[in-house]
Amino acid sequence: MSARLVLTISFAVLAADACRAGGPAETPEHAEYVRKMIPTRIAGSYKAGKLIVISVRGRMAYLVEPTSKVDPQKRWVWTFPFWLSINDGHGRLQHRFYVEKLLGAGFHVAGIDVGTSCGSPAAAEVCQEFYQRLVHEHGLNRRARLIGQSNGGLIAYGWAFRHPECVERIAGICPATDFRTWPSLPNVVAFPTRGLDYGLTHEQLAARVTEFNPIDNLRPLAEAGVKILHIHGDQDDLVPLPANSLELAARYKKLGGSAQVVVLKGLGHGGTPLYESAPFLAFLLAD
Repeated sequence: MSARLVLTISFAVLAADACRAGGPAETPEHAEYVRKMIPTRIAGSYKAGKLIVISVRGRMAYLVEPTSKVDPQKRWVWTFPFWLSINDGHGRLQHRFYVEKLLGAGFHVAGIDVGTSCGSPAAAEVCQEFYQRLVHEHGLNRRARLIGQSNGGLIAYGWAFRHPECVERIAGICPATDFRTWPSLPNVVAFPTRGLDYGLTHEQLAARVTEFNPIDNLRPLAEAGVKILHIHGDQDDLVPLPANSLELAARYKKLGGSAQVVVLKGLGHGGTPLYESAPFLAFLLAD
């Protein structure tokens, strides 16, 4: 199975959101719909934003500038995986509710494509180069606010714990935070594309789990005062709530950090409550 196909399968749950927007039912045509959800180019239109296309090491990236007003501190939100704040492969903007509210408040929104890299150091290096571009060339705030959804949780935390001084808060949407539970160690080795992978065998990674696994590297974030909030369904079978959001919050609090989990009763790995959450939006916009 190719990494690209694995990526689309891992996001099959996002097809539930296609269904909430009137998408097709579970059919062969639906599988093709899901396969095309991840875009191959940067595109998008916004009521209060202007899209700027960026390239970092040949990777697709973007910045959406607010056009109605600009936050005096030039605060910004970084979306993982990248494509949730731009048009997906079908022209739909999955995070429309959050993005429009952020832009309307004067926040910038950004993202970069590092694939399903599972929090690898190589992907974190690319992310750091992107971060430096945004801070130095576009004057954005030195402390970013992150959204990590599903596999994007590993990417967001994988960059954040290596650069805690660059992070102000992390907002998770059913985020994977322990790569032993999703996607599992063999797939952490197999999923990332070459150049964004760990460069380790399964046995080598297993011997160094605590060095790389985001949930095992929370201390730098706690010491930097990074605030955390997750929203997560209690019926999530793909990225289990107890082993990811709840366990992370418990560990973070023991380290003296601030972490909150909003548990969505009866919800699996997808659905409108994840995309239109008032507490989640308030957390992103808070002073």
